[in-house]
Amino acid sequence: MGITNQKEAEDLIYRSFLRAKDHIPAADDAVTRDIALTRELLTRADHPERGTRTILVTGSKGKGTTSRMIASILREHGYNVGLFTSPHLLDFRERIRVNGEMISEEDFVHIMKALEKPVLDIDRRLPPEKYLGPIGITLTAALIYFREQKTDINVVECGRGGRYDETNLLANEWAVITPIMSEHIGPLGKDVYTICDHKLGIIKALTSHTVIGHQSENVFRYMQMHDLLKTKSNVYYFDHSLWVSGEKLRLHGLTFHVHTDLAEYRDLTLSTVGRFQADNAATAIKTCETVLGRPLSVKKVRKALRQVNFSGRCEIISHCPLTILDGTINRASALYLKDIVQHLGAKRVVSIIAVPEDKDYHGVMEVCSQFASRLIITEASRSHKKFPEDALKIAQKYDASSVKITPFTAALREARKFHPDLIFILGTQTFIGEVKQAF
Repeated sequence: MGITNQKEAEDLIYRSFLRAKDHIPAADDAVTRDIALTRELLTRADHPERGTRTILVTGSKGKGTTSRMIASILREHGYNVGLFTSPHLLDFRERIRVNGEMISEEDFVHIMKALEKPVLDIDRRLPPEKYLGPIGITLTAALIYFREQKTDINVVECGRGGRYDETNLLANEWAVITPIMSEHIGPLGKDVYTICDHKLGIIKALTSHTVIGHQSENVFRYMQMHDLLKTKSNVYYFDHSLWVSGEKLRLHGLTFHVHTDLAEYRDLTLSTVGRFQADNAATAIKTCETVLGRPLSVKKVRKALRQVNFSGRCEIISHCPLTILDGTINRASALYLKDIVQHLGAKRVVSIIAVPEDKDYHGVMEVCSQFASRLIITEASRSHKKFPEDALKIAQKYDASSVKITPFTAALREARKFHPDLIFILGTQTFIGEVKQAF
């Protein structure tokens, strides 16, 4: 084959999954995912995972943003930081960063060229339903790059779940759990408790620090009874070892204070209108305290948080009319939007929704119908995910005036005809990326 450019490198990453896609059974990740294949790839790549310090971050919402905050704070405190996240918005190379800068196309192609033979060798001998996961291949490339860049510490966002995710092969000294909600019902189990079991699977015997972000009351109670957390001495819970106060939401962003069991960080600012991001910032700050083993510099924390990019996360992308872009994929996420509407005092709201069938599109539509004057259903034009055939029917159940319009640009034109005070554009990160390209 011979990798010569970025597109060919990306094609190699997805090749095994796309070959197996139609043969993968509808079952739990424990059955469908085989992280041993990624372990074999890491071995063939001379174990780039060894000798690294790793912060592993999982959750249902906010794990990507929390990972970026952790990386930014540690960078401001003098660390050489590798960052691995997914998915990307505009460029695949966004997934692999060192000190905030994404890997160059030259380095990405060079590394993927070296991985081509082992990837193809492994895939060639697999049965139809087995595949070498895209996350595992990309993670291997990232770890090779981090080794070349001599990073001090790597912040790694899990793909889906935790226990059976390829990233869980790493010997993570830190485990960070952002809010857990109902998601990926089927692959991760039947309810939020089995999902929680998947997420807590990133806590290992060698994990010395576990930071638990803001959780719903039922998830928090379940966690406290969980065997993995009972055996850990260094577990830091939101509302116990870390908390937030003084949140103020304005059009330019969010200001707030963070308190931990070690220090107080006042007058912090984020360039987002999502109040929940203050909770994620507290989680990131507490994590970084455990890395340094002491309170952080308030000045450096302020600077680090100002530098965090909130693309597609309660992001204001237009002021005429006010248009907010967010990766809302479930009921709980949609409730955050309701909070924004109330604080901004918007009266005429339109929600453009593109939530795939494996997410909580019912919940998103029901909540959005409570504050939106109109729901417009659309779909991503370039996505490996399937969108629900009954989406419009469900939307009209909550709002009879709902319509389905594709492509997105036509849906946006229709939304603007309604002369709204506020437009929400909601969906998965793939869709968010398409929207940003359109704007």
